[in-house]
Amino acid sequence: MSLKYCDGCHEAVEQVVMSCPNCKCTTFVHGAEIMKRDKKERAERPKTADPIQTTAPTTEPTQKTPRSEKSDTETRNAPDWMVAQGNSKTGKTLDDLIRAQNRTTHAVRAFVRFLFIQLTGITLAFFLWNLSLAFVNSSDCIQSGENCSGNVTLQFLAVGVWIATVIVSSNAGWDELKKSEIG
Repeated sequence: MSLKYCDGCHEAVEQVVMSCPNCKCTTFVHGAEIMKRDKKERAERPKTADPIQTTAPTTEPTQKTPRSEKSDTETRNAPDWMVAQGNSKTGKTLDDLIRAQNRTTHAVRAFVRFLFIQLTGITLAFFLWNLSLAFVNSSDCIQSGENCSGNVTLQFLAVGVWIATVIVSSNAGWDELKKSEIG
């Protein structure tokens, strides 16, 4: 389930929660709004010296601590409450999510377009084939063996519609798959 954020203490809670368990606030905002506010606060805040850079170097050799995969610049870009929720500090995950959603949309659209065009074309071909069979006279066919097949022109047209449907629906599906960057 998706999360919403308390407007007072920025605590992430489930959508069904009506009041914040920490501060009892009943106003919630979307995570993007919190990110915008934090960007404004960082821009308005005067730059202070980084405590890591202001410490005096020690003369004793220090043992290097293993660093996380994120660089120091990445860890300063987002508020701590976002990082505690497992989000990236750079905000790139939102863009990645949108790109993934667009790829999924195009892939689903490719499948649906293919099926819709197939359904339409095969329905038309089926209708034409059965219309051609309407010209069969069953009593003449049984008595003299004549007029036992349908109208050849309509049957040929039905087969043509079916083949054209396969080609058109496949092209439409592959074009949408190319847009999804997976095909």
